[in-house]
Amino acid sequence: MKRAGIAFIVVFVLGLSAYAILSSDDQVLRFPSGTVIVAEVANTPETREKGLMFRENLPKGGGLLFIFETEKPYQFWMKNCKFPIDIIWINTAKKVVHIAKDTPPCTGDPCPTYGPKNAAALYVLEVAAGFSEKEKIKLGTRIQF
Repeated sequence: MKRAGIAFIVVFVLGLSAYAILSSDDQVLRFPSGTVIVAEVANTPETREKGLMFRENLPKGGGLLFIFETEKPYQFWMKNCKFPIDIIWINTAKKVVHIAKDTPPCTGDPCPTYGPKNAAALYVLEVAAGFSEKEKIKLGTRIQF
């Protein structure tokens, strides 16, 4: 087989691998530092209710992006979660309006809730604990996606 044919096969296989990693429901988010994460999307009542429950971890460079129909000050809890996370609330302008850093798993009932009292969000992003600090994310930070 000629080199061009082998190169095509390698590129084709690598392309399939990348496609398998990024599903059509995933969202790529870019932070001001240049860091990029691939977030699963929770945009149905069922996926939003389940969130990260019962998972052992988040994949490196991954997250979970909740997308809502209307902008509100959504509250979150950590019931049945197994690891701490940062929770980031984002408005329609894609600016951060609230952050809950190093949010611990719930260890008893009732579980505490986390979220803004008045700041409305259309998106909520769950990422590994410490991500907000590492990326220097603060209120007003714009996230591209």
